[in-house]
Amino acid sequence: MHKNNRYHILLLLALLISTAAFGQKRTFSPFSRYGIGELNTSGFGQNAAMGNTGIGLKSDNHLNILNPASYSGIDTMSFFFEAGISGFTQEFSSGDGNETYNNVDFSYFAMGFPISQRVHATMGLRPFSNSGYKFEFSDGTSLNKAIGTGNLSTVYGGVSIMPANNFSVGAHASYIFGNIQHTTFIEFSDDPEAYKYGVQSEIHASDFFMDLGAQYTHQISEEKSMTFGFTYRPQASLKGDFQRTVAKGTSYSEDGKLFGSNIIIPEATDTSDVSGFDMAQSIGMGVSYKNGDRLLLAADYTMANWGDVDFPDNHTQTTNSTQLSAGAQYTPDSRSPNYLARMKYRAGVKFGEEYIRIGDDKINNFGITFGIGLPYNRSKTSVNLVFEYGTRKPTGNLDMSETYGKVTLNFTFHEFWFNKWKFQ
Repeated sequence: MHKNNRYHILLLLALLISTAAFGQKRTFSPFSRYGIGELNTSGFGQNAAMGNTGIGLKSDNHLNILNPASYSGIDTMSFFFEAGISGFTQEFSSGDGNETYNNVDFSYFAMGFPISQRVHATMGLRPFSNSGYKFEFSDGTSLNKAIGTGNLSTVYGGVSIMPANNFSVGAHASYIFGNIQHTTFIEFSDDPEAYKYGVQSEIHASDFFMDLGAQYTHQISEEKSMTFGFTYRPQASLKGDFQRTVAKGTSYSEDGKLFGSNIIIPEATDTSDVSGFDMAQSIGMGVSYKNGDRLLLAADYTMANWGDVDFPDNHTQTTNSTQLSAGAQYTPDSRSPNYLARMKYRAGVKFGEEYIRIGDDKINNFGITFGIGLPYNRSKTSVNLVFEYGTRKPTGNLDMSETYGKVTLNFTFHEFWFNKWKFQ
């Protein structure tokens, strides 16, 4: 296949993924009812399979979005394109019983390439946060319903610079856009003639934020090395707007509005610029140990100051989020004629506290991951499978928990730049 045809196929795939990405429902979690929903902190195929580690990882086989300094690991002749598809199941348990949901969505696409021997660039599209839930409860005289929809996405571009051997710095500039909508209804079941009341809050975001990173590699021997990484995201106010509509009506709408004929209650309705809605400051530290092509170990710690962020919906409570993760990758023999020996076997574990607080309860998130990397012939092109199983549970007596499973299929396409291709 001609080189230009290959690039056309990749660009077409990127367009299809980006078009589908805006309409996907990536969560059904009731915990996404607050703030800007459920945050997407996952890396790409290799990172996700290794417990979502990556701050201290530098690879010449994969793109690593978790530290923009990592792209200096790409050699000067390589072009990488990555894309991912995820399928997931979520089961929610409470005193009222269990509910299970399933879905499949396109996860992201990204590409990375060298500009010079010491400068590398990247760009891509990925989800930032998602809201998706629908539940109801009754106290005997009234029926309450809650519905959440929408997502925020980011388009990003990044650059990595190596000012000295074994040391690199990098930055991502991300444009965040989209909206999150939370809607609640109340109706009085004992009075069919009574009005139904609803409140709809919608946050729109449209602005830029930055991620910075650095990595240093210490060569222990010819085969063994350790890489230390650091990331920083400064706190930044995001432009956008917030709308809260309070209305009453007699029949529900099917087009995203509250009712078929809204009777607005103006004294409770608010439309204003988002104020106090910031991107939280975060820091991350990571380290990895590499023994040739055979063994790779990694560990990360991240913390974000979401406790300093106020949301304009007046009911979201936040707390500082943390995540501690560790992972490993083992390749029996990357040069073996045996395909099973050339496969990459990955596993990891992660534990953290999320940014949402419900009363005095924080939300713990624990997950274990497994994965395999399937190389294509002896090239750097590969297919990567990731399996993740985890739980989300409040720390106190709140009777609500979530168990989730996720399978991700990641494609890593590698091409050599400046090679002369021929038609086949």
